[in-house]
Amino acid sequence: MTSQDIIDSICGTKTQDPVLVEIAHQLEGYTRQFQSGELSNEEYQELVADLQVEALINSKCQDLSAKERLNSICTAVLNAASILSA
Repeated sequence: MTSQDIIDSICGTKTQDPVLVEIAHQLEGYTRQFQSGELSNEEYQELVADLQVEALINSKCQDLSAKERLNSICTAVLNAASILSA
């Protein structure tokens, strides 16, 4: 599985999100280390769980950023409507 395959499975679509690209590269590296015996099963599971948390945090930050932009747009529309109705 390539790092792009990993990203696609996380997102359900192709993305160039730099954070997800880095997470996928890290996962690919951890998987190689696990398969070569450099990491124990427990170490591998812990590292993968950490990457899942990092991906979740990144997703929540993106959601928050989108909500912040939407709030700014709504505020601007309300301000415009207030000015027009005055």
